Amino acid sequence: MNAERIQAFHRLHPICDMIGLNLTHPRFVIENVDLGRRHDETCRGDFVKFKEWGLRLVMCKGGPVWYDPNYRGDWLAQVAQRTGREDEAMFLGWGVRHPTQLVLAMLDRFLLNVEANPDQVQLIRQVADLDMAQATGKVGLLMGLNSSIWFGDSPGVLRMFARLGLRHITLAVSGRELGYDGYDETRSGGKLTAHGVRLIHEMNECGILVDISHLNDPCSLDVIAVSRQPVIASHSNPRALSGSLRDIPEEVMRALAASGGVLGIMPPISRPPGPPPTGAGPLLQVARSEIDETVRLVRYAVNMMGIDQVGIGTHFNSASLPWVTYGLLEAGFSEAETAKIMGGNYLRVVRQVLPA
Repeated sequence: MNAERIQAFHRLHPICDMIGLNLTHPRFVIENVDLGRRHDETCRGDFVKFKEWGLRLVMCKGGPVWYDPNYRGDWLAQVAQRTGREDEAMFLGWGVRHPTQLVLAMLDRFLLNVEANPDQVQLIRQVADLDMAQATGKVGLLMGLNSSIWFGDSPGVLRMFARLGLRHITLAVSGRELGYDGYDETRSGGKLTAHGVRLIHEMNECGILVDISHLNDPCSLDVIAVSRQPVIASHSNPRALSGSLRDIPEEVMRALAASGGVLGIMPPISRPPGPPPTGAGPLLQVARSEIDETVRLVRYAVNMMGIDQVGIGTHFNSASLPWVTYGLLEAGFSEAETAKIMGGNYLRVVRQVLPA
């Protein structure tokens, strides 16, 4: 890989990861890592490395998870060298039971990291924040969540999350929820419930990106039809190539493209194994086969949907983005086409959906 060429490309163009930071990982929930410090022992992202990789915008996503004291003791016993901060536990006892509390505590921890590093990152709440991040050279961060169960049946709770800065929701993970059916719920044939329709419209009004990754096919098509704004699939590969029910079929790809949405291809680039607390070592090299497979997925999606409807969602592997850029350019995509795929298309939809 010509590292200098890729670095120059990333400085010139808006590189975005549609799903780049995992707020539910044990290193974040238990270890309370300082995201403002560069962590050399792992490929997992932090604010410093996002900047070094040339990212303009990163979606940071969490969800309701609770590693109870038994898990905590087992996890910490495996750590050879602590990289986290011991001054604060996210939960103080056994009192936390409800997912809304879990999510609020997780987002508080994320926002504390953001607030402690105003020289590095900019929380993106509205379009003006994108412009400010670009003008100051900061990495823009979108705050997202991986389900909607903590809203219950209350649009008001959703609006409160939006006031905190929530700007992305993957509607469901699996199974049946109040408003939506996950990818593995195939018996019901279910579309959105009336409650689901109401929440989609509330998300539209609040300037929240609607993400159909993990939904089943009828529900995905219904969300695309119901939403008053373009929707995205942040990390879903073409099912015709993968064979996985979790991935996206051609019918949904076409509907997504026709509505102005964007599909985030998830590069099949492996994280090098590493010890706790991260479980992944530095990404120093990528197998040729993984680069080729990434290009094959992108090319298929572009041929199906058009060059303006495809992006990249690494699923918490932003370190792979320079290799994806390299693979696309080497495979014959022009600089303009590569720039669209590597962030321009996603950024266009984000600007359209965010509050002015």
